[in-house]
Amino acid sequence: MTELKSFDRVAHVYDETRGLPQHVAASIAGGLERAFREATAEPRIVEPGIGTGRMAVPLAERGVRVVGLDIAPKMLAVLRGKRGDIDVALAEVSRPPLRPASFDGALFVHILHLVPDAEATVRATLALVRPGGVIVHAGDDHDTGVRKEADAIVVGAVKEIGGVDVYGWNRHELAVQAFGRVLAEAGAKAEERTLARWNGHTTGRNILERLARRDYSASWQIPEDAVPAIVERVTPQLESLLGGLDREVEYERTFSARIGRLG
Repeated sequence: MTELKSFDRVAHVYDETRGLPQHVAASIAGGLERAFREATAEPRIVEPGIGTGRMAVPLAERGVRVVGLDIAPKMLAVLRGKRGDIDVALAEVSRPPLRPASFDGALFVHILHLVPDAEATVRATLALVRPGGVIVHAGDDHDTGVRKEADAIVVGAVKEIGGVDVYGWNRHELAVQAFGRVLAEAGAKAEERTLARWNGHTTGRNILERLARRDYSASWQIPEDAVPAIVERVTPQLESLLGGLDREVEYERTFSARIGRLG
């Protein structure tokens, strides 16, 4: 079972490491806005795991009223520095301190694979949404091409040296399945929409730096004292794969949303 993960440890670099190009962020926000406006012209939604407002801020700029939940006060402080009109509660997402059926929609982005019980979280959130409301599970699709190959090199070294199988089970896919099951129980069917496609860019050095800092939640499982040896192991492999540590490589990225309308 997954333990609750507070992202306070990376609040200062979260937007830098998870940021999206401006045109991509605009496309995603526009697609989400259209989905929520299918429920009502002036939607009020709840976002469990709102974090620094990567989704909430552009939605609020488009007139969607957002209420957020999170367990990370430093992440919420970053959000408040961007906008002061987004209400937030410091709370566990599976136990929201909010009135039932008081929202027109709900949004999950990169949160269900992190919580101890995805189904319980979806059910608790579903109770907050009125009949006819819209519930969305969205996020970046998995890395492809050369980026996927680079990640496989790192994962292999982490397992061998650190003794941790960071992707031993596909948490993202399990989250998708949990979302679909709960929606089906509620009589709603999820429709999938691709909201954005773009090319991502990275370098071997960037991958190594983020590994060394353990910027991503999957890497928090790695014993800290094993990280230097892992970095040493994968450095020549990444250099060979990417044609140099400072050579920028490109890979395709997509952002998809599974959208359900409650009866």
